Amino acid sequence: MKKQLSPTSKKERLMELDVIRGFALFGILVVNMSYFSTPALYADMLGIDGHVHLIENVLRWGISLFFEFKFVSLFSLLFGISFAMFLARLEHKKVKAKTLFKRRLRFLLVLGLIHLLFFWYGDILTIYALLGFLLPIFVTFNRKIMLWWVCLLPLIPILLLIFAIITKFNMMESHTLQTIEHLYMNTIHTYGNGSFIDIFKHRLIDIMFIYQGYILMIPVIFSMFLFGIYAWKSGYISEPIKNVKVLKQMQKYSLIIGAPFALIASFSEFKVNSYFSPFYYIQFIGHAVSGPALAIFYMISLLLILQKHSWKHRLSFLQPVGRMALTNYLMQTLICTNLFYSTGFGLFNQVNTLVRFGIATLIFIAQVIISQIWLQYYQMGPLEAIWRKYTYQEQKSVKQQI
Repeated sequence: MKKQLSPTSKKERLMELDVIRGFALFGILVVNMSYFSTPALYADMLGIDGHVHLIENVLRWGISLFFEFKFVSLFSLLFGISFAMFLARLEHKKVKAKTLFKRRLRFLLVLGLIHLLFFWYGDILTIYALLGFLLPIFVTFNRKIMLWWVCLLPLIPILLLIFAIITKFNMMESHTLQTIEHLYMNTIHTYGNGSFIDIFKHRLIDIMFIYQGYILMIPVIFSMFLFGIYAWKSGYISEPIKNVKVLKQMQKYSLIIGAPFALIASFSEFKVNSYFSPFYYIQFIGHAVSGPALAIFYMISLLLILQKHSWKHRLSFLQPVGRMALTNYLMQTLICTNLFYSTGFGLFNQVNTLVRFGIATLIFIAQVIISQIWLQYYQMGPLEAIWRKYTYQEQKSVKQQI
């Protein structure tokens, strides 16, 4: 039984998924940088544009077009694939996989809540864990029904936002413009100069606001979970060469659908002057479509490129950071909050878009190097080891698992 309940071995891992996961981690960090270092949560609502130089505006356009909502969608897709692989692997060994999966989710939920409440309001792990408890219900559906759910779920926020635009219904009407402006200024002061307790109290307010947005994101995130399961069940991930024709069709259509909506989202983002503006809702419609569509495009493109030996070798540097995705995701928070919050170096709201992008790049390069060194001595990252130890109830040390 102990042999059956061992963590995934190196031979059982798909190198391509680790590379794509590493790629997604960089994209997530680039997007999160503005939320780590500026009052972006409220600046978006007020339509405040702090970009004064051409190069900053070009970079902001690039981040909006190629990064925003795309990489969280890609990460969600990978979460669905991981669930399907986990289930298939343990069911093949005649183990109660769903019970173990729920145990994994409980650990992720606790870790996510700690991350959310005590470190950063933008945590995604809590949402993943809570939504993950629904996956065992949907995994029994046949692929055709699952694909219908993938297509229909993103329509929920899209239709709600279209309704809001047509009826001029303001989803934020309980908050006056003056309230948001006050929160904007208070965010700068608290994160830049406040104590740990001040930051904790303000973080609770930030959580309340960001979770209003997550209500619209949840159907999109869950649709990506389901698409990940669908892709695995269809053999697209484990046998890409065998399914290359279908994958290329999906790649083409996901780009055709995603690119125009990404342009709509980016254009609308620059037109927003407050959350009363219809462009505030139009940008979210654009992201709700372009995020999942371009995430699928990114995944398939990388999956096909990685079938070529030369590209597999070139991109292999992303594999270690992808294998330690959980550790690296949380380390990004620790590094950035120490850089920008007053409890660390206090650089909050003091660096521009170009500097933030540079910092994100340097952090990621450091993570690539450290992950490579760590995995020369250990089979997995430290948090991954604790997670698996809890899941499988093992008593071995990390090093003994090599």
